[in-house]
Amino acid sequence: MLWLITGGIGSGKSAFADELAYVVGREGIRLSCPPFPEMLIEAAIKGTDMDTEMGSDIRPDFPWTRSDADETLAKKLNAINLDSNFYRADRRVVVIDSLSGWLRGVYRRIEAQLPEAEERIEAEWREALEAILAFQGRVIVVTEELSAGLSMNVREQGYAYRLANANRKLMESSEIVYRMTAGMATELKGYRLKRGSKTDENLYPDR
Repeated sequence: MLWLITGGIGSGKSAFADELAYVVGREGIRLSCPPFPEMLIEAAIKGTDMDTEMGSDIRPDFPWTRSDADETLAKKLNAINLDSNFYRADRRVVVIDSLSGWLRGVYRRIEAQLPEAEERIEAEWREALEAILAFQGRVIVVTEELSAGLSMNVREQGYAYRLANANRKLMESSEIVYRMTAGMATELKGYRLKRGSKTDENLYPDR
């Protein structure tokens, strides 16, 4: 089952993802990366971890396994799938926080000057997205909604379109979608809502 949490920078997505994990799971795996790669350096200078920097509230009564959402994200998700038995998969929730930050990290690692840069970015991005969509257990994905200004360069445009396309795919595959605004969650898709689609969705059949 897939939950999607979207919203702007600093809107409370990470804290809400934790609260949601406490409700839908009994234990968690947090795959974390910062919204911007530079935050890793800032956290190291201040001597804090990324969960503290991103506003995560790790409760002592909820066991977490924490790992970095790095270039091995797809492999980690596939490994969790392969190593899981039904009992563990039913009680555990995986939190990916955040997919948008992870994609920024990919762009940072792969220099624009490399002749194969676009191909490498696309390959890593596609592999991660396919691993998320193929995940068999409970997974919460945190991502951003993007707005474009007047001065985006070609590289920034590539980032924006890749993330926007992924958000649409995740929206289609998600059971429930929340948008965070100033710390408040709005349900965009769920059991109480129905979109006009060609197939029955949630509680009410299409007319």
